[in-house]
Amino acid sequence: MTPRLLLIVNPRSANRSTGRNWWKLRKRLQEVLPPFRAVRTEGPGDGMRLAARAAGRYEVVVAVGGDGTIGEVANGLLANGTGGTALGVLPRGTGSDFVRTLGIPRDIEKAASVLARGDRRKIDVGRATFTDFSGERSSRWFVNAAEVGMGAMVCHEVNRAQRRLSGPPAFWWAILTTMRRYQPALATVVIDGSPARELMLNNAWIANGCYTGGGMRTAPRARLDDGLLDAVVVEHVAGWRRIGGLPKLRSGTFVDSPEVEYRQASRVEFTAETAILVETDGDAVGTTPATFEATPGQLTVVS
Repeated sequence: MTPRLLLIVNPRSANRSTGRNWWKLRKRLQEVLPPFRAVRTEGPGDGMRLAARAAGRYEVVVAVGGDGTIGEVANGLLANGTGGTALGVLPRGTGSDFVRTLGIPRDIEKAASVLARGDRRKIDVGRATFTDFSGERSSRWFVNAAEVGMGAMVCHEVNRAQRRLSGPPAFWWAILTTMRRYQPALATVVIDGSPARELMLNNAWIANGCYTGGGMRTAPRARLDDGLLDAVVVEHVAGWRRIGGLPKLRSGTFVDSPEVEYRQASRVEFTAETAILVETDGDAVGTTPATFEATPGQLTVVS
């Protein structure tokens, strides 16, 4: 009999510790979860392909990894319709930000208990359209957040193959090192058809969930089921003001700063003369021009 659960395991997650410790983790999970099948990813895109093949065949497809793994699995499920399959999450990531908004514990055994209980809810997802790294127009779903600007460079730095830090310290180090190198670009932003606004862009979050960067409350008013995305657009300011504002990222109070525009929207568009990096769910995917659209109630998750 086919198990009801398929676990898609990213062995590189949690700074490769998931792969190193998988036999121990699997034994712990077998004590909590119903019978399951587990498959490992071997590289970028595998989570998407495995989830696409599993949609409609399993009751729940579970992403075992970080926000990037969750994003890939969600994209696979949504590629041709989920077929009634729900998304589950066992967090093993550097940031694990999506589960913070969902209220899923970051301890894997406690998260497995939530998964075994099986409570479900419908959530919104975002749809990003951008120019990919081969110069073609491309689209991708995101469940937690997308970014345009410095934050996308930070994600790229965090995801490097070799790094010494993990968890939130990896994000803080990446922010500090990227801050010195980031060159702001003149961008044009249109939110729900409003008059175009030009600004020197530091960063923009287009958020479905509240948290990014390992627990930074970058979109404190975001809700997963309100049918809207939260656009948090930050204008570039002097270096001392950016450094002084870093502590406010954790609490979310930075959104009250005069250089920040915070709006809820169903569609956000970015263009720029100089291409600006774009990321979705922690993975750099391309550059501007980019459009982000809310898709209400598109995905069922176990939480």
